[in-house]
Amino acid sequence: MFIIFCNVLINIRLSYLNQLSMAANRLTFLPLDLGRSRELQFVFVDNNTDLKGLPSYMYNKVIGCSGCGVSYQGLGGEMGEVLRDALIGLPAEVKVIGSEKDNVVPLEELAMRTLHHIHQQHPAGLNLLPPISLPKALLDLLQFLLGHCHRCSQAMFTITYPKFFPLRDTALAGVHRRTTVSFVAYCCSSHCHRTFDLQG
Repeated sequence: MFIIFCNVLINIRLSYLNQLSMAANRLTFLPLDLGRSRELQFVFVDNNTDLKGLPSYMYNKVIGCSGCGVSYQGLGGEMGEVLRDALIGLPAEVKVIGSEKDNVVPLEELAMRTLHHIHQQHPAGLNLLPPISLPKALLDLLQFLLGHCHRCSQAMFTITYPKFFPLRDTALAGVHRRTTVSFVAYCCSSHCHRTFDLQG
């Protein structure tokens, strides 16, 4: 619910928002589309110790993430474990976490994308179709989707393909020395996952 609420605020009602502070709020996860708006330039999520992933849309923003993630000294496990931890807190709507090896998007996701496309192109379009019987959660997702692909902007509903870029391996490493947060690109397919580049 928090994700849907934030997406509504950021993408619709506060489309001209320039600065957002969510510091010290015990966050474990941020909305997939946070930072997608060009107007939003400053994002502060400092002192959310369980927050280990930042949407890649935030890469070119001024961000504050001091006190997020774990310290370098506490980095005990393998990189795979650390990256898996960054996905803790994903909204319940994410039913599948895809990987680069998955070449087929689940049918439920394709159906949701098709219905969303019809609705975007023709707002009355869903009324022209035979009655659609979907669970309320999926009907809500049609209106307030999970997010958009960080590479191609395709709408996403029940699956995402995350690609990690540890902050310490980016140009921002010198600015944020005391965090192990990763930027996470949320992609709509294995193709976008393979071809996404954080630098542009």
